[in-house]
Amino acid sequence: MLLKIIKHIFSYLLWPFIVLNCLWPNIVLANEPCLTNIEILAKVTEWGRIAKVVDGDTIHLKDGRKIRLIGINTPEIGRQGKPSQPFARQAQKVLNQLLERNKKIGLAYDQDKKDRYKRLLAYVSLEDGRSIEQILLARGLAHSIVVPPNDSRINCYRAIEKQAHDTKLGIWRLPENQWVDAHKLPSHSKGYRFVYGTISDYSESRKSIYLKLSSKLSIRIAKKDKPYFSNRQFKRLVGKPVKLRGWVSTYSGRQSIHIRTEHDLEL
Repeated sequence: MLLKIIKHIFSYLLWPFIVLNCLWPNIVLANEPCLTNIEILAKVTEWGRIAKVVDGDTIHLKDGRKIRLIGINTPEIGRQGKPSQPFARQAQKVLNQLLERNKKIGLAYDQDKKDRYKRLLAYVSLEDGRSIEQILLARGLAHSIVVPPNDSRINCYRAIEKQAHDTKLGIWRLPENQWVDAHKLPSHSKGYRFVYGTISDYSESRKSIYLKLSSKLSIRIAKKDKPYFSNRQFKRLVGKPVKLRGWVSTYSGRQSIHIRTEHDLEL
């Protein structure tokens, strides 16, 4: 009990330093999982100038390149008559304020440089070293996500996200962003969800591994993603309680939650 109280106090003491490092340059805290602003600048590969902010996680540069920010996902802007998701416009507005037209930005890369839509994948920073991704996470306007193999900053992003979640900022006020028992996940659920439960069975198809959480919900891991899990003995997880996050979909009346990396699965 005493250890839990100490951890709780430390979490609240740590949070202001993380936020300050997102908003002002050169503030350093020992053992803090995020890069300092100076370190972020040292990793910048090239500089570009803003032409347009598309939404909370996508921008266009003046040279014509389309940039998808690495490691975060913001709510979707409504297109073709569809409504925007909650906080989508707020995320877009904040990004517009940070990245007005012709603004100079730094670009840093991870292992994969392009996504399936041919957009350039980059970590984006301001000239003073502030991370755009960290600012959006700190304000509760984005989820931290991992699309492997690009995961070099995920520990930082998850630490910032946790504090935004714990203080109910932005998207973390919404019911769909709360942890839910696998047995109680509504049948109409879709999108990015947070689930906990106990794995009761293991099965495979030609392309995927399935870990059963309830009569209607299973974890799905594509076999091509196995290299992104350090412990690949998935059968040994049967009977284990887990927490996970991922994309929920429904096929033939059965739900699955797709995870791609060990960062999305807590034992």
